[in-house]
Amino acid sequence: MPKSPRTKLPDWVQQLIDEFTRPPYFLSPGNGANQNTGNQRSQPSNEHEQSYTPQPESRHQQKTPANPMQRADRERRHEPAQTSGLRAGTAADSARIPKAVLTKYDFASAKREQLQGVEQVTTEDGQRYAVKRASIPPARVRFMHRALVYARKQGFTRYAPFVLSKQKSPVVVDDGQAYYVTKWIDGQPAHFASAEHVAQTAYTLAQFHEATRGFVNEKYAPADAFDLFGMLQRRTRDLRHMLIRADAKRDKDAFDALLLSLRDALLNDAAHSLHLVDDAEAIAFLAEDKDEAGLCHLDVIPGNCLYTPDHHVCLIDFDLATYAPRALDMAHLLRRGFQASDWNGELAYACFLHFDAVRAIPKVEYRLVESLLRFPYLPWRLAHTRYRYFVNEAQLDELQRYALQEEKRQAFLSSLADQVEHLGEQEE
Repeated sequence: MPKSPRTKLPDWVQQLIDEFTRPPYFLSPGNGANQNTGNQRSQPSNEHEQSYTPQPESRHQQKTPANPMQRADRERRHEPAQTSGLRAGTAADSARIPKAVLTKYDFASAKREQLQGVEQVTTEDGQRYAVKRASIPPARVRFMHRALVYARKQGFTRYAPFVLSKQKSPVVVDDGQAYYVTKWIDGQPAHFASAEHVAQTAYTLAQFHEATRGFVNEKYAPADAFDLFGMLQRRTRDLRHMLIRADAKRDKDAFDALLLSLRDALLNDAAHSLHLVDDAEAIAFLAEDKDEAGLCHLDVIPGNCLYTPDHHVCLIDFDLATYAPRALDMAHLLRRGFQASDWNGELAYACFLHFDAVRAIPKVEYRLVESLLRFPYLPWRLAHTRYRYFVNEAQLDELQRYALQEEKRQAFLSSLADQVEHLGEQEE
């Protein structure tokens, strides 16, 4: 960040002053949901649009963090335990779904079980449903429903279908809070260290993306995520700021010291990542792909990818889904798989093979995935969460695991870059 013309303070001091005088993120312009009329898709003002917040006077407290990064960090701290792929609730979870919400549906509940993120409702005839307190606006819930109906017409069935209310609506609003209901999916959270689970997850994500190409919702569209360069540029700036912040601390803890020891490698990877997407071929590919965009899930975590008894993967929780290049879902899946498997290269083969089976992966798309994997996502996310939101011991543990895996990570990325560079030479 350039120095202010009114001061000769060091850069790191000026950065801290800017940080302390900056308005809260929720008051920043462009953080609301984007609404469009007609067929024009919205342009992104941020990496993800800001989550829906209930009316302040609502009697139902929204416990799910409003910021997607906080929510993702919380979800990664829990290990799956239930056969449904959802975890038993705790006192910190959201309040029970109001009875008034359930009366707006045709089913009558015989049993209700509180789980993390949703409530499972079982009827007298044994039918099960997931009832969720939405963290997105009602318009986006309707967008999700219509997109999935469109995808189903194209043959995509690996998801939890919405259940319509008595008013034939996919969303119910009670006391200023939105809720929606889906059918229950039996399955375990996908194990991303398993090549089989990664393969099935990749195939389902690829099918979802392909089946939603051409879908347009006339009344509403979320911000798209095609500006990969802008996204990586914002993350790089934020990473630099987190490093400055760590360096400026008088009493550095173990997390600060480890983060700073990785500084040169982190910044080099971030710069390399930006270089790969700031390329004429990549820019042209993204522009062409955007003309017939499909939807990406964008919240590819094990709990949202349920491995079913018939050895398929079904997707749930499409709250972050939007128009985006499928390289984002590929990279999300691979990054989490690599972290869980100590960078086992077989996972890349399984992922690429099954995405390619649905739609061929051109050389430029491999480069986009390489760019997204090259960016030091985990240290950036950990530092961002720690310095902006909250501190816990797990952050140091995760950063230590990242550091221990760094040699294997760099070896894989070098091998991937070499293979992408020579892709197609044998055919020629």
